[in-house]
Amino acid sequence: MAKSVALILSGGGARAAYQVGVLRGVTEIIGPGKQPFDIICGTSAGAINAAHLAAFADRPGEGIERLHARWRGLAAPAVYDTSWASVARSIGHIVSGVLRGAENGIPSSVLDNYPLRGLLKEWIDFSAIHRNLANGIVRALAITAMNYSTGESVAFYEGREAEAWQRVHRRGEASRINVDHVMASSAIPILFPPQRISGHYYGDGALRQLHPLSPALHLGATDLFIIGVSANRRDRNAGIPEESPTIAQMAGHLLNREFIDNLEADIEHAEKINELVNASAPPPEVPGASPVSIFVVTPSISFDEVAARYLRRQPHSMRFLFRVIGARGRGAGASFASYLMFDGGFCTELIDAGYRDAMDNAEAIRAFLEGARPRAPNAR
Repeated sequence: MAKSVALILSGGGARAAYQVGVLRGVTEIIGPGKQPFDIICGTSAGAINAAHLAAFADRPGEGIERLHARWRGLAAPAVYDTSWASVARSIGHIVSGVLRGAENGIPSSVLDNYPLRGLLKEWIDFSAIHRNLANGIVRALAITAMNYSTGESVAFYEGREAEAWQRVHRRGEASRINVDHVMASSAIPILFPPQRISGHYYGDGALRQLHPLSPALHLGATDLFIIGVSANRRDRNAGIPEESPTIAQMAGHLLNREFIDNLEADIEHAEKINELVNASAPPPEVPGASPVSIFVVTPSISFDEVAARYLRRQPHSMRFLFRVIGARGRGAGASFASYLMFDGGFCTELIDAGYRDAMDNAEAIRAFLEGARPRAPNAR
């Protein structure tokens, strides 16, 4: 089977800035004129980066530099309405709707992310995506969202001629990718409203995405280059006194479960399958039984600690909301805040960390993308 490298960009709200730093490092390692990825898969905020990369697939170096500059200059009001009026209105409508027992007219989110749609149209040239896919510069782009009606994880894909797939709680659907798919994939539940596509409402792609590697494999990937957004595994907040968890702490753990744990579990599952296939003699020649080469880059810093330093820099309305729900200091409370911390300073620290992590593994990354398939410190 011919080598086909897929880039997998996971979700994580503002944490996706880290991916930009890693990709900037990759571009420097292999050269700005080279396009190393045949398939690009994005989920949640990772879908924004994925779509941007697909639009610049014919100019990868320029695309990364533009994405780098845009994330560094990002501010929360460009993503969601941070005004006191908007936040108070949403909370007030939710409370009044519950007290009245009304089913209609209750907001489906705490925040209004209508500014994001305009931002995406400015950042992403969807006609360029269609052109690059049609010309084969990249073979496929997949954007994953969750159907609120069916509970299915839906991978909307364009480019490669692949048969649509249907599995338990997940399926692939051939589509012409547009801004609605990216908006849907990045609609963090409760925080941002669902998006309507073909008569159904969709939310963040990380929801119920039990197999984040699946779309890339269905689209023919043989090698997976994965950029995670989890905190460093050495940081388990040891030594922090035990106390009753706040709403933000509980929400932080729930978001981590969807955005981080599923990806790590699927990587572990894929590696176990690799071990079984490699141990068989001869390897079984059946679809889906071929070993998959996997390279994972994960942060060497704690995003929670970085987020805690930037809490006071957030818009006043968000600082108030964070205080009310207990998003303070280190731990899961700061973790929750990090998903909404579209702050140039915070994003820049994550970008710089991603760049350092890529450059620290420069030789391993170069070898992997050229086909040597090594085991590096951040590869597993």
